[in-house]
Amino acid sequence: MALIKQSSIRAVLDACDMVEIVSPFTELKKTGASFMGRCPFHNEKTPSFSVDAAQKLYYCFGCGEGGNAFTFIQKMEGVEFAEAVGALADKYGVSLEFKQGGAGQEEKFRRRERVLSLLDQAASYYARYLHDSPRAETGRGYLKQRGFAGEVIRQYRLGFSPPGGQALLRAAAGKGFSLEELLAAGLATRKSGRAYDRFRGRLMFPFTDHRGRVLGFGARVLDDSKPKYLNSPDSDLYHKGNLVFGLGNARRDIVRQDRAYVVEGYTDVMALSQAGTKNVVASMGTALTGRQLREIARFTRNLFLAFDADAAGQKAMLRAQELAKGMDVSLWVVRIPSGQDPADLAMGPQGGEAFTRLAAEAATLLEYHVQETLSRSDLDSASGRKKALAALEKVLSGAVDAVELDEQLRIIAGRLRLDAENVAYLVKTVSHASAGGKGETRQRVLTHQESNERSFLSLCLAYPGEARRYLQDMTDAYFTTEQTRAAFRWVRETNEGQSGGTGPASLTAAASAAGSLLPELKIRAQAGRDLSSGALHELYFRLSEASINRRISDLKEKLSRDDNNSESFKDLCRLEARRREIIELIQSGSYEV
Repeated sequence: MALIKQSSIRAVLDACDMVEIVSPFTELKKTGASFMGRCPFHNEKTPSFSVDAAQKLYYCFGCGEGGNAFTFIQKMEGVEFAEAVGALADKYGVSLEFKQGGAGQEEKFRRRERVLSLLDQAASYYARYLHDSPRAETGRGYLKQRGFAGEVIRQYRLGFSPPGGQALLRAAAGKGFSLEELLAAGLATRKSGRAYDRFRGRLMFPFTDHRGRVLGFGARVLDDSKPKYLNSPDSDLYHKGNLVFGLGNARRDIVRQDRAYVVEGYTDVMALSQAGTKNVVASMGTALTGRQLREIARFTRNLFLAFDADAAGQKAMLRAQELAKGMDVSLWVVRIPSGQDPADLAMGPQGGEAFTRLAAEAATLLEYHVQETLSRSDLDSASGRKKALAALEKVLSGAVDAVELDEQLRIIAGRLRLDAENVAYLVKTVSHASAGGKGETRQRVLTHQESNERSFLSLCLAYPGEARRYLQDMTDAYFTTEQTRAAFRWVRETNEGQSGGTGPASLTAAASAAGSLLPELKIRAQAGRDLSSGALHELYFRLSEASINRRISDLKEKLSRDDNNSESFKDLCRLEARRREIIELIQSGSYEV
């Protein structure tokens, strides 16, 4: 895969005029050595957005946004790093040079780009057919009957597949695409040695990644044919359980509002978007997966589930609570009235306001499950309260926030008329279930950061070769407790062969300070070998981001005491730029150092 050379990236940055780049988005006035203006990333009346023209840096003291010329273009225009470099190179007349991978890698990249181009052109073909063909009248009628306007249909690139057997095959062949490419894209299928269009006479919903690239399709039949929905087959590009519908459209609004609404179906997404709620995606059915949660969590940690109020929706929300364990996400529930779905609300007489009101009253997922369980139980009888307690054990075992758990325990105690002794029993029962039935008492709840630190260290033991490049450059500042700092030093010594191995005799000063954490790390390392080493890379960058965040907080405090410290300001801008780069790496899933 061709990558831009670092020398070209530096040349583009040197050529940039930072004030010229920022000025179209906000009015800047020179103040001392810097330029000040109102922040283009958030609403404000007093200018707090500063631009360092010499260093090509920007930083907002109000909202914390900061970075360099590339990150500014990425943020304002919603493009990837390479696209931002390319755009500025064109603007300032810099010729880019690329470094090439091996021949096999280049060929694989070329094939992938061909298939992506084919899928994109197929989406355009289906969209034109929906708009122009008399044979797509059923599709146009269905969308009109559902209340969808042309704008939202274009935004989500809806289309219609011709009812004949080989219309797309012929169109693609005319564009120079081969049958093998059509099969790889999931657009064609073979039967009795003959190739046919996979999708025929169906309303087409393109599935895209977060960048808006078409990876596959969901196709809905509009008569009584079976199956009602037909998806693209799994391939190198498309895996239904990894994607959420509408993310390419919703990404910028999700980031801006720092929350995402997760619904079940395509039309729920489109109806809410048409009604003004743009930060919405669909799980493509109630079977929400852990990979889908992680995909959304790349852009926000606040997920609001708006599933139908039926048995399948309830089961999906309970499953989401289990999947969220170990993830740094907050799950909320938007209560959809029985017999309705989000599309019904958005298309109803009150439009988007009905959904907005329900969203404002959203409960945490744990609170929702507790309330639902209590409301379905007979709390007037002793046997009913006993059954409710048994049902609540599973719900409470999924709690990830100790403060919220304690609050829900108090509510449950009051509703079930439990005395202090029974409340203590309930706490013990929940702790026992959370510990996997080992009969342990409730342990100290780890912070998400400390949990990440422990997971990273255990994976360093599981993948010592890949961990070496990280460990040799890390310091104690990456870790937040004395125990994990000591464990880090021991892991690094072990990795470098300084502690004489990982057996019982390998006791260094660091090992003694780490104490009981070392056995845990060794045990988790064994389990970690069954995981992809990609988790190691992601955790390293998450620790890096957290470490930089702590340094940024310290510098902000320093600047609040001495706002004339230009060196601290430059350090702050550099750290903000590095933090943005790390976040981009995490979001892209590319962890090259």
